[in-house]
Amino acid sequence: MLTIPFKNKGSFLYAEIYEFIKQEITDGNLKYGEKLPSKRSLASHLAVSVNTVDTAYSQLVAEGYLEAIPKRGYFVCQIATYLMRDANRIQDKRATIKKTEVVTIDFSPNAIDQRIFPYDAFRKIFKSTFNEDDNNLLNKPDIQGELELRKALVDLLYHSRGVRCHEEQIIIGSGTDHLLQILGLLWGRNKPVILENPVYLKAYHIFEKMGNPVISIDIDEKGIQIEPLKNYSNVAIYVTPSHQFPLGMSMPIDRRIRLLNFANQEEGNYIIEDDYDSEFRYNEKPLPSLQSIDNSGRVIYMGTFSKSIAPSFRISYMVLPEELLKAYQETAEAISSPVSSLEQKMIAAFIASGFFEKHVNKMRKVYKGKRIVLMNALKNLGSQVKITGENAGHHLLVQLDNGLTEEEMYHRALARGIRVYPVSPYFIHGLPKHYKSMVLLGYGSLTDEQIHNGIGILKKAWDL
Repeated sequence: MLTIPFKNKGSFLYAEIYEFIKQEITDGNLKYGEKLPSKRSLASHLAVSVNTVDTAYSQLVAEGYLEAIPKRGYFVCQIATYLMRDANRIQDKRATIKKTEVVTIDFSPNAIDQRIFPYDAFRKIFKSTFNEDDNNLLNKPDIQGELELRKALVDLLYHSRGVRCHEEQIIIGSGTDHLLQILGLLWGRNKPVILENPVYLKAYHIFEKMGNPVISIDIDEKGIQIEPLKNYSNVAIYVTPSHQFPLGMSMPIDRRIRLLNFANQEEGNYIIEDDYDSEFRYNEKPLPSLQSIDNSGRVIYMGTFSKSIAPSFRISYMVLPEELLKAYQETAEAISSPVSSLEQKMIAAFIASGFFEKHVNKMRKVYKGKRIVLMNALKNLGSQVKITGENAGHHLLVQLDNGLTEEEMYHRALARGIRVYPVSPYFIHGLPKHYKSMVLLGYGSLTDEQIHNGIGILKKAWDL
């Protein structure tokens, strides 16, 4: 059992659990494939709430350190080799770099600002949900998801993303990973899956473990390239067109149409549209979703509440084309819903009441302000710093022209208590020929002061 020495009395306990486990993984003390304690058992051992552990685990899953496998638990993922700091490497570097035990500023690309979480709204919704004397709260959740939430999503997705669907097409899951596993079950092992390169690593690991042939296609400034797709047929193509992860570009409308045209060439072709970060665009109006301009039922649309509300709400949704819906219904009895009825009903009420739209608008304004602070701080570092991928989401990318490698950027920052996120681990099947070292800097959870202090430390660490 993990024993975590809580140090900072004024901090969130979930943050210390999250940081401790992440450190154990990067130090090599928790090995690839090792199972972690259940949320309930770890909460009991540490004398904290289950929600506290759930939030920490959810953040680790979101960042690719842990994998949540339904009905089995949480397992350590395989991460980039140079993130594993074994004893010999630490010993070799002690002469030049002093090891920092505690990360003081974490530029995580997945963290949110908990200070603006709508606690009052959720207290009201929680109370009103229980006051309704709804016996369904005590029953096993609907396999496809609670009807109230699916109905709320029909309206929300149409008005915000142009998605056209009815409630029977919507599947509720415990995160994007769970929904991808459902698709794998529907298709079986023979269907090839094409991924953007670089890519959200959990998608790669899921399809690889399920036995699907995985093909990677490099992206350019518009997203996934279309010409290489012509070599394949009867495929599923996983894309993040609103905000490509991790490089941050948005797929323009001409590339979206070409992608749809390719998918329409065969009935067996499908596009998995992960509408990642579509809520958070700052300089321009979001383009319509791929699903909204799909007239042939080729697009599977996915979204999540992990950033728009909180990572601890492990609720994602998927809109299936009619053709796949039939296949889902035939196998639905073998698929359970691990999302509680209470959480689903609370999210449904949060949307229906108008609180969700107000909250997202507030978050967009707050994150836009943080983005400006970070951009200005980086620009003050001089011409050796190049910024990309800054127009959406909670992160941007930084390249240096002073000769530092990505590994040096990572370790020099970490030695001074700053965590940045290398990009090269997100590439599968090798790096492109002309790849330039870069790191992700997220700003969602940081204050303006932390951003300024962090960039000031990085200036010294990176010799700028």
